[in-house]
Amino acid sequence: MRQRKSIWTFYIPIVFFMVTVLFPFAWILLTSLKEKKEMFSAEFHFLPLEPTLNSYRELFEKTDFIHNMWNSLVVSFVTVLIAGIVSFMAGYALSRYRFKIRNGLMYFFLLLYLVPSTLLLIPLYTIFNKMGILHTQLCLIIAYSTYSIPYSVWLTTGFINQVPYELEEAAALDGCNLFQRMIRIVLPLLRPAMVASLSFIFITSWNEYTYANMFTNKDSRTVTVALSNFMSQYNIRWDLITAGGIIVVIPVVIMFVIVQKDLIAGLTAGGVKG
Repeated sequence: MRQRKSIWTFYIPIVFFMVTVLFPFAWILLTSLKEKKEMFSAEFHFLPLEPTLNSYRELFEKTDFIHNMWNSLVVSFVTVLIAGIVSFMAGYALSRYRFKIRNGLMYFFLLLYLVPSTLLLIPLYTIFNKMGILHTQLCLIIAYSTYSIPYSVWLTTGFINQVPYELEEAAALDGCNLFQRMIRIVLPLLRPAMVASLSFIFITSWNEYTYANMFTNKDSRTVTVALSNFMSQYNIRWDLITAGGIIVVIPVVIMFVIVQKDLIAGLTAGGVKG
């Protein structure tokens, strides 16, 4: 009776959830393997009749998609690096030092994250234009950092609060200075938490479209904008869109495979802290 109950309350919902989540990706993958004439045929086939890689070949050989992928990778990784360093140092200061405006700063960081990113479009566009960095990778890195750092600081501060300060005091007695304590004591203990925070920043930067569409041109365009450009008023290149969609997912999947263990530990720790 208990086994039958577990089937209906656990396994069947899990299977239904997995099918619901994976079905769109399966549809995109199978569509990308179809001939162009089969995509627009009135006779529908879920599986491709004659699987082909022509969509991927055209995507790489006749478009700038590889260059767009490189732009996205550079912007995302540099944003993760900057946001990771700033959020760790700011989170450490907010966690370990007590000063009058500390609580106010914490709520200010949270408030900044709650502000819709679209409200910053015009100010950032004006600033980047006057600085002469509009339509470059640098302007996207700055824009993504300003949006990601507040939430990352808030999250990192909460995790550092859980690290016992007695460990740092013991290290100080052994001759470690402040920087050594941060790098050798606190940072290793924060590895799962930092992985969770930086994964969020990477995915946000990788998938962002609004800023990328406003602040880039042909040379600095990212993959999200490149995919949208395959759709025009009179033509929609479903073959290139589906092939590009599969390629765009690959770096995210690789990242999750690499950091899976630390990511789950960080998300679990974040869920029970308090």
